Parts: sequence; C-alpha cells; structure tokens
Amino acid sequence: MLKRAILAFLDHFESYICQVLLVFFVCIVFMQTILRATGDSLQWTEEIARYAFLWFILFGACYATRLAALNRITMHFSRFPPAIRTAMLLFGDLLWLLFCLTLTWYGWRAVVDLAEFPYHTPALGWNLAYIYLIFPIAFLLMAVRIIQVNVIKYILKREILDPDQQAIEDSKHALADDPKLEAALQTTANGGQGDSVPLQGSQRDGVPLDNGGKQ
Repeated sequence: MLKRAILAFLDHFESYICQVLLVFFVCIVFMQTILRATGDSLQWTEEIARYAFLWFILFGACYATRLAALNRITMHFSRFPPAIRTAMLLFGDLLWLLFCLTLTWYGWRAVVDLAEFPYHTPALGWNLAYIYLIFPIAFLLMAVRIIQVNVIKYILKREILDPDQQAIEDSKHALADDPKLEAALQTTANGGQGDSVPLQGSQRDGVPLDNGGKQ
C-alpha cells in the first residue's frame, strides 16, 4: 500500500508542484494589486511571481509530457502502415529526447557558470544560479517522462489517453450510467422542448380552437 502511494506520488508530483506554484504566484500578484490600490507596493513581489511562473511553466511541460498531452502533429502519419507510423513516432520521440538531454547539459553549464561568477537578482538579491537550476531539472525530468511514456505504450502495451479524450470517455460513461441525465441533455439540445407533439391545423398557425373545433 505504501509502495503504491509512493509510486502514485512520483507519477504525478509535477502536478502537485504546479498547484503549489500556481496558488503562490496568484496570491503574490493579488497582494501586489491590493497594495498598489492603497498607494503602496513591494518591489520583490513582481520578481518572485515571475520566477514562480517560469518554474510553473517548465514543471507543467514535464507533467504534460507524462500525460502525452503536448500538442504534436501526427495527421501526416495516418496514411502510413502501423509499423512505419510507430517507427516515425519513435524517431520523433528520440529527437525530442536528444533535445531535452542537450538542454539539460547546457542548462547545467549555465548554472555552474553562474555559481562561479555570481549574478544577483535586482529586487530579491538571489543568486541567479538557483533560479536557472530549473532548466537542467525540468529538461532532465522531461527526458525521463519521454522514456516512461514510450515504455508504457510500446512495452507494457497500455494506452495513454489525452486528457480531453479521457474527459469525453468519462462523460460517455456518466451518460450511460444515468439515463435521466442523458434525457435532460437531449432536451437541452432540442431547445428545451423535450418530446414535443407537433401541432396540427390552426394550432400550427397560432389560432386557438373553440370547443367545437371551429375557428
């Protein structure tokens, strides 16, 4: 049980980091907005919000890689045989992996250079090496996620649904389990008329009928 919980956490921990960073920089920006409205402001809020947003973006890209949710153009592979299509996708992922590893190396070189020749941020006075540390971390983690996704798809033979596709499948299951909800959505799609009976004769023309059925 503990092992499963640890593996689940490691599988989604970028999501937890992104949630914390999102709440953090939104609160910081909101606080700065309130302080400006009162005629006061803090110099460091914009800077720390900017760095938090940068970390949020890169960790979010790592998590999107794990979900196989990054935008990619694969329509031109649809006419190829399955084997060739799979080989081309693997080749594309290999290039992506090499790109991430290259940026990991150069990102680490930049961090080392900044540690040797420090440059401090204007407002917070932080060594920029700590800020740039996100680049080797994020791209190395993205490389690991690329390998993980391909192992899941081609070795474990498990399908990874895009989050939008997963939401559609969940909606279909919800409709299948709840006929009343499906009927309500169908009524909404029909303009709120439900199972309306078509009008005949003068009723269709908007002229009411008397008790004798005459106009």
